[in-house]
Amino acid sequence: MPSIYVKPRLRDAKKPDQGVLLVRRESDGKPIPAEGALVEHTPYIRRRLRDGDLVRATAPAKTSRAKTAAKDANAGEKEA
Repeated sequence: MPSIYVKPRLRDAKKPDQGVLLVRRESDGKPIPAEGALVEHTPYIRRRLRDGDLVRATAPAKTSRAKTAAKDANAGEKEA
């Protein structure tokens, strides 16, 4: 089954400091974190999306350790 990246919606759009809704995963019952998560596109998730409890989001960009290490090494050479 395909996967999608989702986030729980804010409790109140006018008061973002109140946090997000608690939406649990269907598979293990653990809550979906406020940062979002990759979940299977099941009927349960489609219902949560339709009801507005979850929103589609773009997954954060993945940075490889090799790229990060290369940037750190280049930064060190420029300083010297």
